[in-house]
Amino acid sequence: MTLSKLLCILSAAVVALAQDPAQGWLAYAKGVSPSGGILTHVAAKWRVPSNPAQGGAFYSPWFGIESSDNLNLIQPVNPWMGSSWSIYNEYFQWSPEHNENSASHTVQAGDELYGSVDFNAGNQSYTVYHSDLNDGWSVTSNIRVQRKEFGHVYKNYTIMYFVFEKVASCAQYPKNGEVTFYDIEVEYDGKPVTPVWTTGYVDEVCGFKANIINSTTIQITWNPNGENTLAKPLPARPIVEGHSKKF
Repeated sequence: MTLSKLLCILSAAVVALAQDPAQGWLAYAKGVSPSGGILTHVAAKWRVPSNPAQGGAFYSPWFGIESSDNLNLIQPVNPWMGSSWSIYNEYFQWSPEHNENSASHTVQAGDELYGSVDFNAGNQSYTVYHSDLNDGWSVTSNIRVQRKEFGHVYKNYTIMYFVFEKVASCAQYPKNGEVTFYDIEVEYDGKPVTPVWTTGYVDEVCGFKANIINSTTIQITWNPNGENTLAKPLPARPIVEGHSKKF
């Protein structure tokens, strides 16, 4: 076996170990089309959760779309920044590692948020829109689709995730104990689709659970009065220009 081939195999093995669902995902719902295709439109609304009893932590509810190899994630995020809520758009790819964030905006507990992700076939990109329906602020991002390695074929985004991410003490999570994504819209290849939903978690803390209410509503719940079963919270990723490196 040549050295270059060995390095390719080792690189692929490392990537396989570093992909989504990632460490720090507390509860998530995964949606896919029952008949295949490419995601061309996903949208949802939700309300900013209540403030926590204790500040200082960093976490976020969010939804997003993922490439079929679970290595590229486009997401409108809604993080608690330690003392206030924020919204912005984020893109993360595992290989080569790259992260980019849009402008951000401070929002209030109870504000109604709207996010959407739409495919642009003409230039192989996705338009990400995120807005606070209460004060009218919005931000739009354009994310190019990554090409597959060693070729000119573009990756396909086929997976949806609705997630609550980052470990903290239970009392540091919102006091209301839930966030509900509703009016969920999904299209594959330009046509409305009812996804097949499954739920799971990576880190089991504070009773976090994703619940499929119906085909257009997903609720994530937790117990802010519980006990964190992990020895200690995972360290927050570095903050860059006011944002997390990755959700």
